[in-house]
Amino acid sequence: MEIFGDEWLAAATDALSALPEIDGVSAVVDYVIAGAPSGKVIIGVTVDNGRPTAVAAGKSADPDVVVSLKYAVALEILAGDLSGDAAFMNGALKVEGAHEQWMLELRPVRLAAIAALAPVMASTTT
Repeated sequence: MEIFGDEWLAAATDALSALPEIDGVSAVVDYVIAGAPSGKVIIGVTVDNGRPTAVAAGKSADPDVVVSLKYAVALEILAGDLSGDAAFMNGALKVEGAHEQWMLELRPVRLAAIAALAPVMASTTT
């Protein structure tokens, strides 16, 4: 399946829906990925009580956080070769909006999401 395509988004949503809940950790995050083979990609992720409940193409109506990064960086993060924290610290990832929420509250969700997406990434073409 092609990364960030409809099939990939559906598989990601399924994989992420199995994550455990974390009470009180909720946010809407838009990921803006530049330089993908199909051009700029925007993926909206809704997190409700620590569990991503929706992963969809396109901008969210009112995101709490917007994360911008290049395609190559997104691939490194999704492969588990680079953490989102390290990408932020080295300037490869930009966070707009609720910085603390993304860095601190959503950190356990982000880490669990990379592990949950590993089987999806194994079936993905980039």
